[in-house]
Amino acid sequence: MAKQKLLVSLLLLLPSWPVCAWGERGAIPAESTAAQNETGAGGEATSPDLFGTPSVGFVFEPEAQALRPILGTPGAALFGSKVELGMNVRRAWVSPRQSFVVAEVEQSPEVLLLDLQQGAQTSKTLPTLSVGAERVAVSPTGTAMAFYFRNENRLQIVSELPASPEVGPGIDLADIPGLLSSLAVSDDGRAALVAVTDGGTGAVYLITSEQKRIIAQAGDVRAMTFLTNSLSAVIGDTTTNEVRLLDDVMGAAATQLLAEESRGISHPLALQVSVDNSRVFVLNSGAQAITTVDLTTGLLSHLPINGSASRLQRLGGDVFQLTDDFRQSTLLFDATSHEARIVFVPQAVSERSSARSASRDRVSDKRRPLPLR
Repeated sequence: MAKQKLLVSLLLLLPSWPVCAWGERGAIPAESTAAQNETGAGGEATSPDLFGTPSVGFVFEPEAQALRPILGTPGAALFGSKVELGMNVRRAWVSPRQSFVVAEVEQSPEVLLLDLQQGAQTSKTLPTLSVGAERVAVSPTGTAMAFYFRNENRLQIVSELPASPEVGPGIDLADIPGLLSSLAVSDDGRAALVAVTDGGTGAVYLITSEQKRIIAQAGDVRAMTFLTNSLSAVIGDTTTNEVRLLDDVMGAAATQLLAEESRGISHPLALQVSVDNSRVFVLNSGAQAITTVDLTTGLLSHLPINGSASRLQRLGGDVFQLTDDFRQSTLLFDATSHEARIVFVPQAVSERSSARSASRDRVSDKRRPLPLR
C-alpha cells in the first residue's frame, strides 16, 4: 500500500514539471515557483526574496520596463516576478556579477546606480554622466562601463563600479573617421577600444585619457571584449570572418589569429570570454551557432542554435542570454559544464496572469468547473 501511494504521488507531480532544456525535463525548486507567483493585490508585482532562491541572473525587459530574475538553474529555470525598483526605468545594464544595475530613469537627466544587494532600493547618481548614450559597453566583471554619445561624438568611461564610481571626462572622438561599429572597455577602466568602419574598411582604436591610436586594421568589427582583469582583448571581424586576439593593447598590441572562415567563423556578431580566460565564445550569426575557442589548445567546437540569436550577454558566471524577444521563450547558452548546451526559459507570464494562475491553483480539482465544450 505504501508503494502504491508513493507511485500515485509521483504521477501527480510529473505533469507539473516544466520542459526547460532541449529534450529534457527539469525540476524547479518549490521556493522558485513560489517566488515567481508572488504578487500583491490586483496583480501588482512585489519584490521576491531573490537571495534565498537559486538564480541564473537578471534580465531587463524594455517593453515592460521591468527587471526580472531568472529563478532556478540553467535548464530548469523560470522568470520571476518583476523586481520593484520604485521608479520607471527606461534602459538598464545589469552587472555581469548581478550585484547592481546602471539605469536611465523616466524624467531624470542623470544615470542612476542601483544596488541589487540592498534590495534594489538604494540608488545614487553618476554625476556628469548624461543619459541618451547610443552605445554602452560593460567590462567583463562590470567594474567599468563606456558610454558613447553619437550626437556629440564623445566617449565617457565610468570606473570603480559599484563601490566608488568615478566618471571620467568626455573624450572627443571627432578626429576618428568612420562610423563606430563596436565598443569595449577594460575592467580597470584604463582603456577602451573603439572599432570604426567606412565602406568595408576600418580599424580598431585604443582610447585612453592620454592617447588615441590605431592598434589593428580591420574590415567591419561588430564584436569586441577584453579578457577578465586584463588589457588583452578579442575582436570579431564580419568582413574577413576572423576572430583575433590583441595581446596587451596598451603596449605592442600583437595580433594572433584565433579562428577564421575555413574553421567555421561566419559573421561574428558577439564575443565573450569565460570567467577564467581559458575560452572565447563566438556568436556566429551567419551559421546560427556558438563557436568555442580553447585559448590553451586552439581547438574549436561548434554548437548549433535552434533559433535566432541576437546577443551573447553574460547573466552570471559562464551563462549567457542569446535572445531578447520576451514574447517567446528566452534562449540561454550554458558553458558552465564540461559540455556546453543551449537551454531555454519559458516565456514570461504577465503579472496579472500570474496572479490569476496562482489564485486558480489554490482551488481544488474537485471544485474547479469543467471547461465548456
